Amino acid sequence: MAIKKQTFMKGVLVIMISQILIKIFGFIYRIVLTNIENFSDIGNSYYGAGYKVYSFILAVATMGIPNTISKLVSEKLAVGDSRGAHKVFKTALTVFTAIGLFFSLALLFSSEYISTNILSNPGVKYTLMVLSPAVLFVSIASVFRGYFVGMENMVAHSVAQIIEQIVNSILSIVFVLMLVTKSPEIMAAGSTAATAISTLVALLYLVMYYRRSRKEIKENVRNSADLPQEGRRQIVRKIIHYVIPISFGSIVVALAGMIDLVTVMDGLQKFGYTVEQANEKFGIILGKVDILTSVPLALNVAFSTSLVPIVTSAITKGKKNEAISKINYSMKISSIIAFPCAVGLSVLAGPIIQMLFPNASEGAYLLRIEAFVVIFSVLAQTAYGSLHGLGKLYIPGLSLLIGAVTKYFLNIIFVPIFGEVVVPITTLIYQAIAVIVSTFCLYTTLNTKFDNKNILGKPLIASFIMTIITILSYNLMCYITSSNSVSTLISICAAVITYIIAIINLNVLSRDEIMELPYGNKICHFVKKIKKV
Repeated sequence: MAIKKQTFMKGVLVIMISQILIKIFGFIYRIVLTNIENFSDIGNSYYGAGYKVYSFILAVATMGIPNTISKLVSEKLAVGDSRGAHKVFKTALTVFTAIGLFFSLALLFSSEYISTNILSNPGVKYTLMVLSPAVLFVSIASVFRGYFVGMENMVAHSVAQIIEQIVNSILSIVFVLMLVTKSPEIMAAGSTAATAISTLVALLYLVMYYRRSRKEIKENVRNSADLPQEGRRQIVRKIIHYVIPISFGSIVVALAGMIDLVTVMDGLQKFGYTVEQANEKFGIILGKVDILTSVPLALNVAFSTSLVPIVTSAITKGKKNEAISKINYSMKISSIIAFPCAVGLSVLAGPIIQMLFPNASEGAYLLRIEAFVVIFSVLAQTAYGSLHGLGKLYIPGLSLLIGAVTKYFLNIIFVPIFGEVVVPITTLIYQAIAVIVSTFCLYTTLNTKFDNKNILGKPLIASFIMTIITILSYNLMCYITSSNSVSTLISICAAVITYIIAIINLNVLSRDEIMELPYGNKICHFVKKIKKV
């Protein structure tokens, strides 16, 4: 089977579709778990706490691997050195298998210490123990993913992610139902056992894909350009050189998640909650609020990813104005996505939670606040991508670090005084600081001004108009029908239609900008029809 290359936009669409599917499957199974009575918010606390520790370990052990390997492999292939590319792959496989095994065993044997002494939540140890093998599986799989991406093959990478999420979603529900008579911490461990198994399944798929492609790989190696080959030590040094700046931002993001784990449970108990009550409150944040506010990022990642290489290319060619234009465009797209999602989640916080979590409907007041994190996190995502395109690899991580440190001290001071309501507020402040610092650095580097009118002003006006229609339509539907789900869904549809019409009539995007989107011709045709009406 040939390892086929995809065109750039086709690769972007593959990533976009895979990310949306992953979010949908992940969203569905978390809704199902939260609505299981014995699991609910308390189970989400154990699950979410364990998963954040696991994510932090992965950030340290693996986050930079795919991008690093793909960069080194693509550099070799650009000069026809298939032999060198394969040597990079084999060297990385040895190195990161060892690293993955080390961190996997470290997590297994330190799980009780972490849960008791760091998280102030002893029940999390079962989740951490079950998750520990996944660190090894993900480390190895990341090398395969990076190798295939370096060969400009996005399918293997994306299909593996989709398979992993589907297996995880199905097995999580099955295992929790099998353990439904057990305690919430055991049920949470059962759910995360599905994560460990799904990462193994994804790894096996990538290994099989590689084995089916070995004939072509060997042929490419035989036909490789006769170039001097780097030693394994030199390759390892290169990997380390690239991994550190690439993974720095990911580690800080994971560290910010750890800040809540370290400070919130302890703070809530100082506030006056029992361990069970604190777990319930924290579970609302981890299992509902954080999940809902992360959904828009899946849409934006495809757009920001598609524009970063264009920015890199423009800067490399000395076309600074083109780079500025593309960055402004990507920030504008991000605003168009972020503003309505944030406003909609805030305005309809209560109805949305009641619709999705009828058996565990607490937490609307927290979602109403944290919904606005969407604006900052989506804009920051695009700013970070643009900075990477400009070669400013450390600025995103430093921006996040400043925000994370601020969040830590605010949590320490205010959670014991005001309780769980502090958490979404400090998350909002953390993301706001990160996006302000990174955006300032971005436009300072470009030596140009931030386009407030088009990036923030027009989407904000459109969102305000949408808010009025959303409130009116929801109240009207509540008068007509007693079904909260029907009223909420119709209000969301009305909001989407209103927002699209407002964006079109405010001329937020020019025709040329629309044409750069996937299916730009069809969108332009649709816009013309709306304007005529």
